[in-house]
Amino acid sequence: MDCPLVSIIIPFRNEEKYLPECLDSILGQTLTNWELILINDHSDDQSTKILDEFVQYDRRGRVLQNPGRGLVSALNHGINNSQAGMIARMDGDDIMKPKRLEIQVGHLQKNKNIDLISCQTQHFPRSLKRQRKGYERYVDWTNNILTFEDHLLNRFIDCPMAHPSVTFRKSIIQKFGGYKEGEFPEDFELWLRWMSQGIKMEKLPFILHKWRDHPERASRTDSRYQSARFQEIKAKYIKLWLEKEAHVNKRRIICWGAGKVARKFTRLLIENKIKLSAFIDLDPKKVGRLVADIPVLSIDNLPTPEECFVFILVGTWGARGQISAYLKENGFIQGKDFLPLF
Repeated sequence: MDCPLVSIIIPFRNEEKYLPECLDSILGQTLTNWELILINDHSDDQSTKILDEFVQYDRRGRVLQNPGRGLVSALNHGINNSQAGMIARMDGDDIMKPKRLEIQVGHLQKNKNIDLISCQTQHFPRSLKRQRKGYERYVDWTNNILTFEDHLLNRFIDCPMAHPSVTFRKSIIQKFGGYKEGEFPEDFELWLRWMSQGIKMEKLPFILHKWRDHPERASRTDSRYQSARFQEIKAKYIKLWLEKEAHVNKRRIICWGAGKVARKFTRLLIENKIKLSAFIDLDPKKVGRLVADIPVLSIDNLPTPEECFVFILVGTWGARGQISAYLKENGFIQGKDFLPLF
């Protein structure tokens, strides 16, 4: 087989229920010059049988055994054994739209300054929607983060793209390293690390990937995807970002919000040796108090953009947009004078 344009990497463990539909979506791709690398992470169901039959049918597929344990080991093993210059992530329980590879690979071929391309995703199945409002909101949020600038400005809020929806240049891993083991979400850590190194990533403004939700998915069962783990890795990269941003370091850092979410995250910022000057809060009961020996001020005491940089730490749904709008009306520029962290 000629060298493929793109290597599709699928780690799997006990995906017998979903693999046939996933594989059908790959076979239906309009771009056909791909290889499929499937890494078995110690499955004990019929997944291996399904895939052995598949690779007999289509020689573009290979099944590898994970030499370690877990997703990170499987991902790195698959990428290390790939032949193409582009890597398309995929999960064994998801579905690709027919033109996903054609459009994503074509975008990277045409835009040499972009190293990673994602797409909007469709959260399914519909029958679970009422039980999954949080995930629906998250998917809606990611689907509105499109440009490179969008990703930079929103990177600390949450993971800005669905991991199995991305295609990226293999050279990034060769230059900046691949997935890391640790008690943190491996994709969020990777995107933050790559963005901290100047890697440009975008999201295409149409749905090319169907992202399946079910009770057994790792993001619902693995401790690495708990909210606390996201906040810990976020605080680490905020510290790294601040060290590079001279225009921020010359000003006082003020946190908007002194509620439970803000107080919890503030402890992580302080642990990372980030010096905070004050909190802003609208609740008159909180104004005048100290949080971690830091004063809580009223909105009337918010300094000018020349004097301070604001981190938005309010976790209430919809509050981020309201606070951002207020700051912009008062001369603050997102990225230059303030950033939302929730």
